Amino acid sequence: MGGVIPYQADIGEGTVIGYQGIGVVIHKRCVIGENCHISQNVTLGGTSGIYEVPVLGDNVTVGAGANIIGPVHVGNNVEIGAGAVVIRDIPDNCIAVGVPAKVIKKSESEQ
Repeated sequence: MGGVIPYQADIGEGTVIGYQGIGVVIHKRCVIGENCHISQNVTLGGTSGIYEVPVLGDNVTVGAGANIIGPVHVGNNVEIGAGAVVIRDIPDNCIAVGVPAKVIKKSESEQ
């Protein structure tokens, strides 16, 4: 079971793609910040007819099987739960889970 991680994707220093990228699909125009963790079976992809693709900030953790699709911006210090489907922007310092993903926790400074 392979993955697709194109060399054109902008992946920041210190970012880890878990389990040797098993099942990970990253669009070639995606931007992933520094010190992120991308778990297995994650998709960071585009959507038909829309040029923009996901942009992840620094220190983002994406749980196993999550999908981040379309012109989505994920802020810094964010955790995306396993199996979540992110189709809207997620602000800094949050935890987001579910289908579609919703913010369930913000840092004290964000509330």
